[in-house]
Amino acid sequence: MEKILTIYDEDELYCKRLSLYLRQNTKLPFQIYPMSTPERLEEFLKKKNSDLLLLSEKNAKSLHFSPKSGRTLYLTEESPLSKKKKENSIYKYQSADRIMREILLQYGELALLESNGQGRADIFMIYSPLGRSGKTALAYEIAQVLGKNRQTLFLSLSELGSAFKQSSDSPGISSLKSNEAKERECLTEALYHFKENTLSPLIIKALSYDRGSYSTILPVRSPEDIQSISSRELALFLDKLAEDAGVSALILDTDCSLSKYLDCFPQCKKIFMPILPDSISKEKLAFFRNYLKKNLAEEILEKFVQCEIPFAIGSTEWCNPAQGKAEYFRSSSLKDYTESLLLRYIYEEEDKEKEQYRKMIL
Repeated sequence: MEKILTIYDEDELYCKRLSLYLRQNTKLPFQIYPMSTPERLEEFLKKKNSDLLLLSEKNAKSLHFSPKSGRTLYLTEESPLSKKKKENSIYKYQSADRIMREILLQYGELALLESNGQGRADIFMIYSPLGRSGKTALAYEIAQVLGKNRQTLFLSLSELGSAFKQSSDSPGISSLKSNEAKERECLTEALYHFKENTLSPLIIKALSYDRGSYSTILPVRSPEDIQSISSRELALFLDKLAEDAGVSALILDTDCSLSKYLDCFPQCKKIFMPILPDSISKEKLAFFRNYLKKNLAEEILEKFVQCEIPFAIGSTEWCNPAQGKAEYFRSSSLKDYTESLLLRYIYEEEDKEKEQYRKMIL
């Protein structure tokens, strides 16, 4: 029995173009029916049962009846970052390819989504309000470990370009010399193209450099290049990279700034937060947690994973503050610690999510 996808938007040209693209994509498991008038929609739904309805949020308010379908997704004209995104909404003016990916994701067609290219990258941020807590070392190690089984792009958002510096306490970091950095295109060019609305998959690829198990866009040349961009603009820039970089994981090394990343936290799948055990650091962390509770939703707070980096052989402690408990591991190296971290908070959670989707489908 065929599955039916109905599109309703009074913008007839938009409706026809979207339906044409979706029809041409043979991997989408629906028969597509575009509707641009309320009368046609009402008559159609009397004859056929729609499994999925893409309904213009704007036009839905003027309908004189309540359209019924197996599931309804609203085509919204609101920017993805202008308000809290609803679970059952899709941004209307993104590319048709991205709309198709969101349909597959929200409808639970995981196998088709996975076979349809990389899709949108998961964003993993390494952030801490504390200095010298091991952020950069952990960020590089996550990029190297995660990059072994999925395409990974590493970015340093630090104003000081930490990727150019040699560091004795950052094992496993492959660094660049300053004179080499000056001759190469970097994050400065990526931000310029973003502001000019010319950042494309081709340009992102041209700005990326291979580092073995992962690729990277080199850090900005000067602090002013990234200081000039607002938190909201940075969030939009990261969203663009996640969509168009052609990778499945985006790893972000950061500095201690809070205001710069506040709008970026909601986009991240996980935020790994290195901590330090001294009393001053604990006071800073307490202030930071209280600030987050007042300014971020509970589901965003649950993304933070608190961790203590093992700079020396011995026991390490790391915990998810949302769970209110600590878990203990014995780690002989930063690599071992990182592998345990990713196993617990990425791989195992992804397996659980896939199983939940499959149960929903069945």
